[in-house]
Amino acid sequence: MKLPPVPPDADAIFNEMVKSPQKFDELRRAYQRTTTYDHWDKVRFRPAPKPLTPKHVWALTKLNRRFTAKPLPFKDKNGRRFSYVPRPEFQRTLHEIDSNARGIIGMSGASATAEGRDIYLQKSLIEEPFSSSALEGAATTREVAKKMIEEGRAPKTLDERMVLNNYEAMSFVREHCGEPLTPARIFEIHRILTKDTLERPEMVGVLRSANDDVRVVDSITDETLHQPPPANQLNGRLNKLCEFANAPSEKDGEFLHPIIRAILLHFLLAYDHPFWDGNGRCARALFYWCVLRHGYWLLEFVSISAVIRRAPVKYGTAFLYTETDEGDVTYFIDHQLEVIETSIDELQKYLVAKSKELKALGKALGALESQLNRRQLTLIQHALKHSASRYTIASHLEIHGVSYLTARSDLESLARMGFLKKTKNGVMSVFRVPENLRERLEHRAAA
Repeated sequence: MKLPPVPPDADAIFNEMVKSPQKFDELRRAYQRTTTYDHWDKVRFRPAPKPLTPKHVWALTKLNRRFTAKPLPFKDKNGRRFSYVPRPEFQRTLHEIDSNARGIIGMSGASATAEGRDIYLQKSLIEEPFSSSALEGAATTREVAKKMIEEGRAPKTLDERMVLNNYEAMSFVREHCGEPLTPARIFEIHRILTKDTLERPEMVGVLRSANDDVRVVDSITDETLHQPPPANQLNGRLNKLCEFANAPSEKDGEFLHPIIRAILLHFLLAYDHPFWDGNGRCARALFYWCVLRHGYWLLEFVSISAVIRRAPVKYGTAFLYTETDEGDVTYFIDHQLEVIETSIDELQKYLVAKSKELKALGKALGALESQLNRRQLTLIQHALKHSASRYTIASHLEIHGVSYLTARSDLESLARMGFLKKTKNGVMSVFRVPENLRERLEHRAAA
């Protein structure tokens, strides 16, 4: 990734244009607005309608944006106020998010609601912790991370620790989303995210100091892409961030959509880079805190990091466009709305696939009713939801109140049919869930 060029001085170009009213009128009539919200980095290469040049197009574009820009209650490190343009395209996307992420998302033959989320969505909870960690360089696999969390085992590697930290931070955010955001709470989120992962353990949950060289650099060229505000500004900026986070949606007659607020919190913490490390993870956690606070419960189950991870340069460029173009955060909002919309669409597809899968599984279990007794069917249903479970003859007989011989017969029979894997722990037989249990059930029912 490289720094985009700083746009030319739009005011100077415009002032030159208006020196000749006749020519200015000709240039104004030739100007055509585009539906895309482009930075000078792209405008400079786009053919301009004659007699316009790309610089003329940029100056007129900036003039139009300034007329509709909304100032924001926070500034960059140089004291310049951030702003954004409420594009008409935002309203369509926000409507889609409102429709899908606050109540019920459609499924053929079923619905996913806040009450029923464990049935359909529990496995999605691992995706954001995994992808957010992977975005920061963690190298474990999704399967290993999922198994670690399901089994409740301690992480074995630094990469596994990062994933577990992210998972625990998401749980913390969910539990405290109804409470006001404070600097202390942000420090706690950072502490959870970075526990046992930093080269400097003393920097967990504390602000960076003036002696810390914290910059965003290109990993190949080592070019500085972003120099965050100095350390002596951080306390004040963090308090301002929390004030903004806790503000009502409508203030002084101006309404700010909760999703836009969440995106801006993401941007602000990442821009300030208040910590020695872990800023990106913390910024994305604040996004989730905000959307959950405002009732968008389904967004807990989508992963913005998974989408960002597929195109990290676009993510970084959205920050850089904002910084190089007079603090115009529209670029970042535009990018993040696209990310959220893509994430919801992917979840919708997952739920549809899940619905079909559950129907097929219901069919398979129905077909096996003549071959399995009630106890065995109950165990199979439990095993499908808890793939890390282990069953013993003693546990089975205790749960179902049957004899030792009956319990052994139930489990041995399931093992012979391939629905459990029999292993030994000393002299005790232990029955585990095979990785492809679902496929085995469907295959057996179809046979």
